[in-house]
Amino acid sequence: MTFTAVESIVSRNVLTCAPDTPVSEAAQAMCHARCGSIVVVDGSGGPLGIWTESDVVKLDLFHPDVAQCAVRGFMTSPVLSIPADASIQDAAACMHENKVRHLIVTDPRTGKLLGMVSATDIVINQDAEFFLRLKRLDNMLHKPLVVVESDALVVTAMSRMSELSVEALGVRYPDGSWGILTQRDVVRFVAGGDSSLQVSAIASHPLRTVPNQMTLLNARRVLLEGRTRHLGVGADNGSLLAIIGMSDILATMEQEFLVELRTALRERDEALLRSRQSLQLADKVFESTLEGIVITDDSGVIQSVNPAFTRITGYTLAEVQGKTPAVLKSGRQSPDFYEHMWRQLKLDGYWQGEVVNRRKSGLLYTEHLTITGIPDGNGGIRHYVAVFSDITQRKQAEERLHFLANHDALTGLPNRTLFGEKLQSAIEQAREHNQRMALMFIDLDRFKLINDTLGHQAGDELLVKIASRLQTEAPMGCTVARLAGDEFTLLLPNVGSPNSVASLAQDVLDGIAGEVVLGGSSKVFVSASLGIAMYPEDGSTADSLLVNADAAMYRAKNRGKNAFQFYTADMNASAMARLKLEYGLHRALTRSEFQVWYQPKVDLASGKLVGMEALVRWQHPEMGLVSPVEFIPVAEESALIVPLGAWVLSEACRYTHALQQELGFAGRVAVNLSGRQLKFGNIVDTVQQVLDETGLPAASLELEITESTAMDSDLEVGRALEGLRAMGITLSIDDFGTGYSSLAYLKRLPVQVLKIDRSFIAHLHEDKDDAAIASAVISMGRSLGLSIVAEGVELPAHRDFLREQGCHMAQGYLYGKPMPGPEFRHYAQRFDPADH
Repeated sequence: MTFTAVESIVSRNVLTCAPDTPVSEAAQAMCHARCGSIVVVDGSGGPLGIWTESDVVKLDLFHPDVAQCAVRGFMTSPVLSIPADASIQDAAACMHENKVRHLIVTDPRTGKLLGMVSATDIVINQDAEFFLRLKRLDNMLHKPLVVVESDALVVTAMSRMSELSVEALGVRYPDGSWGILTQRDVVRFVAGGDSSLQVSAIASHPLRTVPNQMTLLNARRVLLEGRTRHLGVGADNGSLLAIIGMSDILATMEQEFLVELRTALRERDEALLRSRQSLQLADKVFESTLEGIVITDDSGVIQSVNPAFTRITGYTLAEVQGKTPAVLKSGRQSPDFYEHMWRQLKLDGYWQGEVVNRRKSGLLYTEHLTITGIPDGNGGIRHYVAVFSDITQRKQAEERLHFLANHDALTGLPNRTLFGEKLQSAIEQAREHNQRMALMFIDLDRFKLINDTLGHQAGDELLVKIASRLQTEAPMGCTVARLAGDEFTLLLPNVGSPNSVASLAQDVLDGIAGEVVLGGSSKVFVSASLGIAMYPEDGSTADSLLVNADAAMYRAKNRGKNAFQFYTADMNASAMARLKLEYGLHRALTRSEFQVWYQPKVDLASGKLVGMEALVRWQHPEMGLVSPVEFIPVAEESALIVPLGAWVLSEACRYTHALQQELGFAGRVAVNLSGRQLKFGNIVDTVQQVLDETGLPAASLELEITESTAMDSDLEVGRALEGLRAMGITLSIDDFGTGYSSLAYLKRLPVQVLKIDRSFIAHLHEDKDDAAIASAVISMGRSLGLSIVAEGVELPAHRDFLREQGCHMAQGYLYGKPMPGPEFRHYAQRFDPADH
C-alpha cells in the first residue's frame, strides 16, 4: 500500500462557531455549508471541541428549550487531531480506534489548525481500487438495517438512531417503497425547529438501491456520481437488506488494512528471526566454507579472512591483517588488469574473473575470484568482500581436456577439429594479405595390409613414427595434422611458386619412404601418396581445398603410389563419379542389378571340369556393365561388401545345387570372402543358413580369402576359419604370392587350396623369374599337402608348364571367360575333357 499524506486530502475551509452558539444556529450553519461537522473554537481560533451529525441525533428534542442551548454542552471535547504529514492509513486507523468520522488536521511544526479530514474524504481518495474491485457488498462490514415508518415522529426516529448508533434509518412507506433518513436530514430538522414533524417530511424518497452482488468499487462510484453518502442494498427478491454509507466502506477498508498490518508485523517478526538465523548461518559458513573469503575496508585493507583463506594461501589472519591483497600478487597479471578490475568495482560494485596468485610457499595457483562491494547507504562503499576458490587442478584438467579434444591421442598432432580451425584461419589470412597457401593430403601406401598382417599395435607404432618424420620434414610455421587412420595433412601458409611446393612435397615423400622396424623385429617398407591443393587456384574454402587435395592424393595413389600430384579439374569429376558409384551401390541390391557369373576351373591332369569360381557383376541401368575393379573397393570401404557378399554366396549355392539336380554336376563352386565378412559378417552362421536354405552340401562349397586376410592375427578371423572348416567347407587362399605370408603361420591355417596369383602366370613362358616363383609355390604347396590352382591361364604354354610342375587345377581364358549362369550351364553340358 503506497504512502499518501493526510495533507493531500485535507479540507481547509473548516466550519467553526463560538462555544455559546445555540444548537439550532450551529445546525443551520452545517446545513448551509452542507457539512457534517462544526468545530467549536475559542476567541483566538483554537479548537475546543467538535459537534458532528452523530452528536446532533443525540439531542433530546422532547424538551423544547434544547434547540436554544449553547453548543458547548453537546460538543465532543477535546477534539481529536492528526498532523498533516501523517499517512491516510494512520488517519483511518485513528478514526476506527476512536469511533469518530472527523479529525482536525494540524501543522506538524506549529500545531496550528490547517483543516479537517472526514471518513468520506478518505474513502474518496484512498488508493484501494484493487481491494474495492474484489470486495462485494454482500460480504462487507455494515450494521443491521434499522427501519422506521414514514409517519413516525422525527424525534422518535432520532432516539432510535442515537440508541442504535446508526447513521441512517430505512423509512418504510405505506405503498411498500423505501426511503432513507440520515443524520444530515436530522441536522436540517434541528435547524428548522419544528419538533412535530413526521419522518416523511424530511426523509429522502425513494431510496437509491443497488444489488448486493455489486463490488465496493462500483458502489463508491454510484455514491460519488449521485453526490450522496448512503445506498440501499437490495436482495434478489427485491427486499431491502441493509443501508451502507461511506463510513461502512471505510470500516471495511480499515478492517482490511488491519489484516494487512497484522500480516506485515508477522512477516517482520519472521524476517527478524530469519535474519538472526542467517547471521548465525553466515558466521558458520564463513568459518567452514571451502572457499577463501577476504573482507577489506573501502581502501582494500584486509580486516578479516576465514580459515579457508589460510589453507589455500598459507597466510594467517595475523600475517595479512592491515595489508592489502597485493601480498598475494604473482606478477602474472599486468597493471592494466588491476586498473580495469578496480574501475569496474568502482562503477558496478562487482567484479568476477580468474587470477593467478602466489602462495606463501612461493607456488603459483589459479583462483576464481568474485569481489562484491558492500554499500554504506550513502552512495559509497563500506567494505569489499572477496570470495575465491582454488581452481588450479580444474584448470590443468581443462587444459588437458582441451588438448585431447583438439589433438590426436596417438600421435599428439592436431586432429580434424583443430586442423579445420587452423585451415580456416590460414585461408582468411591469405585472403587478407593476398597470399598463396598450399594444402598437402598424405595417405600411407598399403597401410591396411601392414595393419592387418602385423596387427593394430604395429600399425599404431608406424603411425607415430610417420608423424615424427612429418614434423621433422615440415618447415617452420607449418601445421601437421592427423585426420583419421593413416591420413595426414600438411598446411603451408604463404608459399611461393608451385615448383617450391613440389620440391617440398618430394622431400616429404623421401622423408617417409624407407624401411621401418616395428615391434622390435618386423621390418616393413613404407611409402606414401600425396595430393596438393593450392589456394586460391584450387579452392577458396576449407572444404573445397580439403576435398580437392584428397582427390589429388587418390590420383597419385592410382598412378603407382609413392608419388605426389597437384589437383586438376578432372579429379573432381572422378571424385563425383566415385560418389555416384557409391550411391548406386546402395540401391543396386534392392533393385536386383547384381548378377553372378561363373568361370570354369579344370583339372590339369585329366582335363575334367572340376568346378567354377562365382564372380559378381553389376549391370547398372545407365553405366552398363560396371567392372568389379571399380565397385568392389568402394563396396569394401562403405561396408556394403557384407550384404553383397552374403547375396553372392546365396545365389552361387542355389545355382550350383540346381546344376547338381539337373546335370549331375559334381564340382565345387568357389566364392570370395572379404576380410570384413570374416570379422563382422557373422560368417559361420550366415554360411550354415545359406547351405540349409539352398540344399547345397558343404563339400560342394569352396570359400576363397586373400592372403592378407589369411595372415590376420585377429582372433575373430581365426575362429571363423576354424568354424567354416569344421562344417566341411573347403578353404583356399586367393592371389597367393602378393602378400607377406609366413610359412610357419600358413601351415597352421585350416586351408586346403592355394591359388597362384595371375601376375606370376602371365609371363612365365618368357620370364624365368615368374616361372621359378610359380614352380616354387607349386612345390611348397604340394609339400604342405595343399591343392594348387593357377589363375590367369591363357596360353597352352601356361597349361603345359603348370602340368609339368604338378599343378593340380587351372582357370583362365584358355578354358573360358567368366559367363552368366545360363551360358555356363550350356558350357557344362557340352564340356569335353579331350579338348583341354
